[in-house]
Amino acid sequence: MPSKSAPERRTDFVAAARELFEEKGFENTSVDDIATRLGVAKGLFYYYFESKEMLLDLIMEQMMSEIESAIAASMEKKGLTAIERLGELIKCSADVTFRSRTMLGYFHKERNRSLRFTMEKKALEMMIPALERIVRQGIEEKVFDTPYPREAAGAMLFVSTGMKELKPAEPSADDLVRLNRAMQLYAERIVGAAPGSLHVYNLMLPPELRGAKHD
Repeated sequence: MPSKSAPERRTDFVAAARELFEEKGFENTSVDDIATRLGVAKGLFYYYFESKEMLLDLIMEQMMSEIESAIAASMEKKGLTAIERLGELIKCSADVTFRSRTMLGYFHKERNRSLRFTMEKKALEMMIPALERIVRQGIEEKVFDTPYPREAAGAMLFVSTGMKELKPAEPSADDLVRLNRAMQLYAERIVGAAPGSLHVYNLMLPPELRGAKHD
């Protein structure tokens, strides 16, 4: 069997590290763990990387690429109403988030603030154009009523991002549902949608909480 090229080997290391970071957390994963997962000597890791911290930028790039691909796929679907398309956009972003929730939790630690801000900036740059298209479609369909579609798109995203900062460190199911209902309420007001019409916001919740009610 021919040996792998350097790019292929680096890709293997990144994939193994991401799996382990999700399973055990970044701090609890050692270089030995990564090498063992691949069945190679620890020294081979250091041939490609100075430390496991070097993998974070590569993993972040992967996550951004996944989000970008998911956004493109949701926007290319034919025959969807504006609200249905919004649901697809939310679902694709939520799916990436749920798959990478351990890594995202690491990025949200105080010491990793710069990494988190970089990720959020890139995500906003990808999401705003897509969301603007949805808002414009909703205006044409007369389910949204706003004179500023691009600004409305940005406001929806900034409100969601800001509200997530209110989430407790260890949120209960009730906390998550309440926060989600608040996001939906203010999104409806921003785009001028009928109360309760943006029920697709529940796709942001973990699967087991979708459809849950909050008093």
